[in-house]
Amino acid sequence: MSGKKVSALSMFLAILAWLGLYFLVNSFSPKTSARSLFFPLLFVALTTTFVPAAFYLNYRFAKPKGEAVNNWRPIRQSGWAALFLVLCAWLQMLRALNWIIAALVLAVFSLIEVFILTRE
Repeated sequence: MSGKKVSALSMFLAILAWLGLYFLVNSFSPKTSARSLFFPLLFVALTTTFVPAAFYLNYRFAKPKGEAVNNWRPIRQSGWAALFLVLCAWLQMLRALNWIIAALVLAVFSLIEVFILTRE
């Protein structure tokens, strides 16, 4: 699939995920078991929202001369960004988030992505 098709599909899935998250937040009490669906829905919504931006940034900056960029790279990078934000939201819910922890988690995720990029 081309980057444009994946971006269009991800935007459709992002709209569905954000609508599901809106329905979940507005329809259920925080004391119910709906909290178990909040973080996966947030992850899917954020990942699918970041995919078009990641495709654009990889097309603009990471494309080597004469080589095609792997279509999984922007999806993986969107997943890393969404995982970081979901982890920050979970830590904030526990009142354990501060800027040092956020910076350390961001550094770890960045180092993992750099390791993956150097092995491609």
